[in-house]
Amino acid sequence: MPRRADARIYKSYGDDSMKRTVEEVRESGSYKAVANRYGINRTTLMNHVKGMKCKKIGRPTVLTMQEEEILVHNLVKLGEWGYGFDRLQLQCCVQDYVRRIDRPNPFHNGMPGPDWCLIFERRWSKEISRRVAQNLPKNWAAAGSEEVMVDCYNKLKDIIARFDLQNKPQNIFNCDEICFQTDTGIQKVLCKRE
Repeated sequence: MPRRADARIYKSYGDDSMKRTVEEVRESGSYKAVANRYGINRTTLMNHVKGMKCKKIGRPTVLTMQEEEILVHNLVKLGEWGYGFDRLQLQCCVQDYVRRIDRPNPFHNGMPGPDWCLIFERRWSKEISRRVAQNLPKNWAAAGSEEVMVDCYNKLKDIIARFDLQNKPQNIFNCDEICFQTDTGIQKVLCKRE
């Protein structure tokens, strides 16, 4: 549905079907017959054959397709690791990126709005979806048994020996679980579509 009530609705033809019809026009030479057979507007077909007005409809996106692919890949990875981004975090991430690369920022107040998020999610709906975040699963919580801990420390000893870290404590970093969120509530995050 268009954002504005008076916005023009464009009919969408698949790229493959349009290429086939263009090839058929070039072979037969008849625009009218091919347009009637496939239900395509004759003027649209003529423009495609001549290579006129064949670019994407609408305003160009702020991020390039490659940048959006990288962003979607990172959203999927973060979701797999249990740190899914919500819409506000996505907006802040895009705002920060656009500022860093010094690209003209078309967003109101420099930050993408909710409409941008909806359109972005719709554009990448085959790869990502928005879901309610889940709490820490019971089997992950049960992974803190004695056998698991002993195995973890044995692997840590092996790594310290392999990389010769016994006398290099400055190269060993510690992390605690204070910042890990276990009660996610009803927050919706972006993650891989499954």
